[in-house]
Amino acid sequence: MEFPSFGVLLRRLLDHRQLDVGSLSHAAGVSEAELRDVVDGRLPGADLLRALAPALKLHPADLFVMACQKVPDELAPLDASARRYVKYLVGYALCLPSDQRFDLRWLVRELPQEPRRQPYVPRKWFDPHEAGAGALVANMLYANRNLDWSTAAEVLALCSNGRMYVSASTVVMIGGGKAELTPHRLADLSTLIDMPAGDLAAMTGIPLPDGSPPEDPAADDAAALLWDVRRLSAQQVWQVAVRAEEMRYALPDDAIARRFRWTGPFRISRHPPNDRDS
Repeated sequence: MEFPSFGVLLRRLLDHRQLDVGSLSHAAGVSEAELRDVVDGRLPGADLLRALAPALKLHPADLFVMACQKVPDELAPLDASARRYVKYLVGYALCLPSDQRFDLRWLVRELPQEPRRQPYVPRKWFDPHEAGAGALVANMLYANRNLDWSTAAEVLALCSNGRMYVSASTVVMIGGGKAELTPHRLADLSTLIDMPAGDLAAMTGIPLPDGSPPEDPAADDAAALLWDVRRLSAQQVWQVAVRAEEMRYALPDDAIARRFRWTGPFRISRHPPNDRDS
């Protein structure tokens, strides 16, 4: 399977946004000639991808995925073992009112940056040339948002309010090109990866379904929080998740507006992780 080059994906995105190469080169502060070469098929360099990200309002790491290039360590999640706490954090955050979700993100921003102890290894990396658009989206999930098989399925169900309630194996099969990335699935996945559904549809060539998913500020905030905690260690993510749990259980059950909630053992361990857990 021949997957479109980064230049093709970029051209589709620009066409969808009704932008031209000259406008993007000016906004990104890069050579228009260099950018046109990339649109015409030349492989983009790392510096160009970093420069384009803020101009496109996309994460630099996601541009590396779009270019089928390894995400540099400094742009990758800090601690692979932190993924075990993500489903708790997202589940609790979705139940909170907007001001408390803001407080959680503020807590994350205030936590100090710890040094990287080892290179980040994603749970899985899919080859878009073999699996197509499903691989592109799955790599944004597994490699850039520090998710594993089961966590990805659970967080998808939570952030879609139950619309995308699939098994962990189905998510893996989507990434491997063995299960269809349908328009409805694409729309729900776009929420989790914090990317406008129209952008993702334009790049992948998969049309959006009739009737967009309802606006869901809680899911948007949870997806942003998922991105924010990439820079944290497992112990720091555990700390944030414990705080989110305390905030959630301080609310009466009838104050929770979410129609769909994960029904598993919704309690996080009160014992912080240590180096041996990593």
